[in-house]
Amino acid sequence: MRNLLIGLSIGCFVLSGIVIFKALGIPAQHTRYEMTPSEPESTSPESEELLGQLAKEQEANRALLEELQATIANLADELAKTEEDETRANAKTGETKKETRVLAVLGSGTFGSGQAGIRDTSETLKDIVKELVRDISTSPDHRVVIEGHTDNIPIKPSSATWYRDNMDLSFLRAKAVADLLVSNGISLERISVIGYGDTRPIASNETVEGRAKNRRVVVKLIPKDEEF
Repeated sequence: MRNLLIGLSIGCFVLSGIVIFKALGIPAQHTRYEMTPSEPESTSPESEELLGQLAKEQEANRALLEELQATIANLADELAKTEEDETRANAKTGETKKETRVLAVLGSGTFGSGQAGIRDTSETLKDIVKELVRDISTSPDHRVVIEGHTDNIPIKPSSATWYRDNMDLSFLRAKAVADLLVSNGISLERISVIGYGDTRPIASNETVEGRAKNRRVVVKLIPKDEEF
């Protein structure tokens, strides 16, 4: 519609130029002067006819110009109304740009040392879960991706554990978070669980602090058509 408004505006500009050009190009009247001062000037029939035609053309062009200007004004009003309606609709539905969002990062304190089950029962974790459920529920066009990560300290398998290495442990911790979301009403079909082990550190594994940062579970919202 903006292109239509621009085109009509250009048309009005061109038409105005034509009207002005014709107005400036009015031919001089063919007058006849007699030696007798008392005899009035006279205009030839041809000149009168030409002037009459020119006046009619100017009047028609003026009417067309006014009509175009009114059309442009109406279209501008409709465009403004349409944009206002779209803005109001988007605000009402809460529509936002689809993009990947990190909803939460659960640290190693959520789990026991070397354990896959969630041990944290604090109110803080409960509040985090409530926010996760709310954000996921209000984003139906997104998938939930839960990533498990560990440090690079090797794990010694034992009969007391369900996993063989860090890759298994990272997956089981991510799955524990997924189970927590499912128990709070999130559909299992929307959730993808991935264990990365120690392959994606965010800090140095050479320090205690760095290894603590690397032991984490990340909850993400990803658009359905996006790869992860």
